[in-house]
Amino acid sequence: MQSRLRFWKYPISIILLLLVIAAFTFIAVFSDTVKAPDETTAREAVVSETPEPEEINDEPDDEAEDELPDEPEPPDEPDVEEIKYDPAADGFIPLIMDASDIHRGELLLVNQDNSFSIPDDLDLVNIIETRTVSFRVQQDGALLSRIIMTPLDEMMDAFISATGVRTVEIISAFRTLDHQQRILNNYISRMGRREALRWAALPGHSEHHTGLALDFGILSGGVRSTFTGTDSTSWFRRNSHKFGFILRFPPNKIHITQTAHEPWHFRYVGLPHSTIMFQNNLCLEEYIDFLREYTFEEPFEFEHEGKTYIIYFAAAGDVKLPLNSEFEISGNNVDGFIVTVIMLEHDPSAVVELSV
Repeated sequence: MQSRLRFWKYPISIILLLLVIAAFTFIAVFSDTVKAPDETTAREAVVSETPEPEEINDEPDDEAEDELPDEPEPPDEPDVEEIKYDPAADGFIPLIMDASDIHRGELLLVNQDNSFSIPDDLDLVNIIETRTVSFRVQQDGALLSRIIMTPLDEMMDAFISATGVRTVEIISAFRTLDHQQRILNNYISRMGRREALRWAALPGHSEHHTGLALDFGILSGGVRSTFTGTDSTSWFRRNSHKFGFILRFPPNKIHITQTAHEPWHFRYVGLPHSTIMFQNNLCLEEYIDFLREYTFEEPFEFEHEGKTYIIYFAAAGDVKLPLNSEFEISGNNVDGFIVTVIMLEHDPSAVVELSV
């Protein structure tokens, strides 16, 4: 009995020790097993809640490009462009004018204060031989400046077409000094010198010396009568400016022209000057003074029938002309020149050379 108890005393202690070791081992293993799935689940939860970034593809999508519509071709650039008058940028060329050139051109002011010497090379033509429209001319040998004939034809054709009247005739055109003296003498004999000078200029002071002036009359049934500018002939007062002509001595400008109203006397000044004068109710004396206010740097600009005109005054001497432009120069018969520039559409790469 005693020996049996002694036998179990030691094995029980060992068994208890083993059981304790086993218990600790079991607890350690069990805790690792439970923890591992929790961490994995947490990581999966975080990953599942974070959105994936969009994939960036730098490579072009050929199929997408094929599906896009073709872009329209840009319109062709125009070959021409409008010139803007800018003398500082465009530059100019000086033109040396002779002193005698002041007395040449279409804008000559000839009146009681400004005489005109008829040049030897004045280009005159026979009206009847040069005209293309069948209007009446009193004298077979009547002469006018060549530059006046085309606009005169156009004006007479327009008058006849508008009114159907064919009784208007030209009764006076270019006059020599002797011819003007005979006319003045006739007026003096009829009304005295003072009154005669209101109707007829002194030789050398008549616009008829220039070849740019003409007088109208009426011939009807073989009877000549005065052109009054009324009824059908009022057409000339309203429309002559369209062809470069002006009524030279209107009734409301007698105090300026110092000449009696002559409804039959028309003068060619050219376009656009005739239209500017008509629209602004200016006689030639007023217009010449008006233009003196404008220079090459600060000109007068006027638009007419789709064209832009640049007009300015230049004193005697060198005249500045803008590059890349068409122009006309007229002396004013007093103290300088009137430059009329026609602004053009042009190729900006083109170089314009002027012969001076």
